[in-house]
Amino acid sequence: MKKNMKKIISLILTIAVLVTGSTVFVSADDGEAADNSALISVTNVANGFLEIVFERFGSLFPNDFISVEEYYAGESENFYEGNEVFLDAPAQDAKWYLGFGKASIVPENLIKGEKSYYTGGYFTQVVDGVFDDQGVNAVAMNDNSGRGTVIMAAVDGVGVTNADVRAIRAEAERKISEQGVDSDIVAININSTHAHTVIDTQGFGLKDLLLGIVRNIASRFTPYVEAGRSIDSEFYDYMIDGASDAIAEAYMNMESGELYYFETAGIGRSERNGNYPDDEYDYLYNKRYNLEGYQHVIACFKFVPDNAQSAPTVFANLGGHPTTINRATKLLSADYPHYIETKINEAGMNFMFIQGAQSPISVSAGNVKTEEILAEVEAEIAEDARIEDYAQPKKLGYEFARLIVEAQDNATKVAPVLNVKMAEVTVPLEFGLLELGAVSGLLGMTTVTDASAPSGYSVISEVGYIELGSDIAVVTVPGELVPQLVYGNVVDKTQSYLGTDWEYEATASVIGEDKTVLVMGLCNDAIGYIVPDNDYAPFIADTIWNNDFGVSLFGEYHSHYEEMLSTGSRAGSTIIGALNELVKDSK
Repeated sequence: MKKNMKKIISLILTIAVLVTGSTVFVSADDGEAADNSALISVTNVANGFLEIVFERFGSLFPNDFISVEEYYAGESENFYEGNEVFLDAPAQDAKWYLGFGKASIVPENLIKGEKSYYTGGYFTQVVDGVFDDQGVNAVAMNDNSGRGTVIMAAVDGVGVTNADVRAIRAEAERKISEQGVDSDIVAININSTHAHTVIDTQGFGLKDLLLGIVRNIASRFTPYVEAGRSIDSEFYDYMIDGASDAIAEAYMNMESGELYYFETAGIGRSERNGNYPDDEYDYLYNKRYNLEGYQHVIACFKFVPDNAQSAPTVFANLGGHPTTINRATKLLSADYPHYIETKINEAGMNFMFIQGAQSPISVSAGNVKTEEILAEVEAEIAEDARIEDYAQPKKLGYEFARLIVEAQDNATKVAPVLNVKMAEVTVPLEFGLLELGAVSGLLGMTTVTDASAPSGYSVISEVGYIELGSDIAVVTVPGELVPQLVYGNVVDKTQSYLGTDWEYEATASVIGEDKTVLVMGLCNDAIGYIVPDNDYAPFIADTIWNNDFGVSLFGEYHSHYEEMLSTGSRAGSTIIGALNELVKDSK
């Protein structure tokens, strides 16, 4: 099958090159724009056929979506706009209040081994037991200014789409109200850790997808079949219930104290491509771009309650894929973030991991050389041979926890100022896998019809801007973001697929040099990879180019894997444009 497919692709390539008469890829030197005209011509031909397939297939599903105009004419349900007024300095009687909440979302029948579940991100992997946990952690924060409480939560999962985020918000508010409390929540931001070897939080399991496709198509033609989601319905209830429990618990647990900020030693030294050479550790690498411009420290907040009997809470932000577990494993594990939490808990503190801008950023667990960490994991393996399959996330998680604990001495106080502004954003869909997931109704995306979008559909998502104290800013983005879009150093015309430059100002520059800028990725939605428009290629380009024949025709290969799961070529400009406007409006 693979050989026949390669022959077909080769034939398409040859015909397209002959027909277009285009030149082959020329590597750019001395600032010359990359010339990918031959590849672009071939890709456009192949992708044109794919778009027809996606369009025809998508037309089989029921289309009962409202228009984008109708959506914005109504009142957005379970969306929070944040603060009406931003403060430049602490209010009178300002004081930090923070609460922590936690819940497991692992179904009992998996714990007992009575049912297996698909994992997230790998389509065919299933787990039939539990090695550690899949949970939701949450913190509730208030600066005592009278402007309301902000929630940040993290779900162990590959992603949580906007419809499910809004369902969690509604259930959390209901539970708080049931306790006789009038909520003053002005924002609930739900981040996904992007762990893969946990139960699928979106609906990407192969059998569930296939059955969902048949069911939803059938629902168009008979009243006896009802359309639905591809996520496991039993797990869905656990996820909504557990996430809302954690949020409600955090809200009810708020108490006064002091907030501190600190950063670990640099962990971005890349022996692979020479990035951040002055960093102490080589635990991160950029698998798509040989460029700096990504977060290369673990950014940490620590809340110390005034009540000495209460446990401190640490929440830490880092962009790095939690994909250190062998795909053949059959036991659920939340990867290295879980093991950071394990060690931070042992140090007497609550912990929440916040995934950052990690689109092309991978972690190198094999580079951990700290002897006491390696010895500890080896000792655990000697006691339980199953741990061998989870040695890599343990090593990395224990090491990251060590760096966090050691870095506390560098902590500085954060002034009690908490500003939050959120905005809805319309992201146009182009024909592809995510577009099909949206129009089929299987993935829980907030889909609308939109005449201005290439496919005729868009999704409603969210972006956010948060200030903590006077010199820390956090932006929230709804997918897997290429970090250079926020931090700068985006691939230019000499290396980009289209041979053009990125035209938007880096969000960090808009925010200003006086602030440390952090990113909450996969926050309040999961719209896939967000890459620069100038370096976006239809995902078929990766198949065409990433082989010996493709390289012989078009020159040095550049990865475009991420585009396979993306809303399309406008995702980067749409999200960064909305973020930059939000920042400007907040000043």
